[in-house]
Amino acid sequence: MLKKRIFSLFISLLLLIVPITNFAAMESSAPQKENGSVNGGAVLDSLFSDTVETAEKEIEKTAEKLAQASQPQAVAKAVEKSIKEIKKGTKTYRKVFKNVYFVGDSLMNGLEIYNILNSKKLITQVSASLYHLSDNMEKIIKLRPPVLILHYGINMLSTEKVLLDNFINMYSKLIKQLKKELPDCRIIVSLIFPVDRSVAKAVRFGKINTYNKRLIKMCKSFEVEYLDSRPAFEKGKKYYGSDGIHLAKAFYEKHWLKFIMREKGIY
Repeated sequence: MLKKRIFSLFISLLLLIVPITNFAAMESSAPQKENGSVNGGAVLDSLFSDTVETAEKEIEKTAEKLAQASQPQAVAKAVEKSIKEIKKGTKTYRKVFKNVYFVGDSLMNGLEIYNILNSKKLITQVSASLYHLSDNMEKIIKLRPPVLILHYGINMLSTEKVLLDNFINMYSKLIKQLKKELPDCRIIVSLIFPVDRSVAKAVRFGKINTYNKRLIKMCKSFEVEYLDSRPAFEKGKKYYGSDGIHLAKAFYEKHWLKFIMREKGIY
């Protein structure tokens, strides 16, 4: 495609230069004015220079677009390569997620309990609410994480709208602080995990979708990423614990971490 573009620009240049060259040759045989005269050769040189410069800029733009288009494919290829290496046992999740920090409640705590990731990259607590994030803010800022994945909300679900508003307002203030203190950090807000059908009928769990919609809106307003893990649960339903909320080790290893790798280009 790029070669065709260059060839097209070359032909256009040729068609433009030939008539101008003939015109310049005709003009050179005529007497030149001493004052205010126009040098045909200089005009041609100038025009040729401008045209080449324009062509070069067009080629650069095309090359840049091609590079950008191929980047997602390159990342996807690298991710799949890493996943294959993990299956073979030649690479570990710890290596893949060495620059990723997980902060949140017991659903993130599973990564530590099952010894899947480096505990130094995990700031989690059972039954944690957003106050956990607030209390650990200074620690997180000092760590300067390249990538930060947050999961909060399962312990703060309520049927009362005022409590939902309070949750979003508090989360918004904390995200704003993180963005200010960690401008180079890639912040990813995980939507609240779905629960098993055995407990889904509980009134407060019926609000998960409502909370998640507000979380998406919040993320968009702050221009931070969000992670919707529902596709990972489609294949991982059998990994729920007896409480219908927490998950077995196999869920994280076989589904969730691979889902994050593919969804967020982490390899």
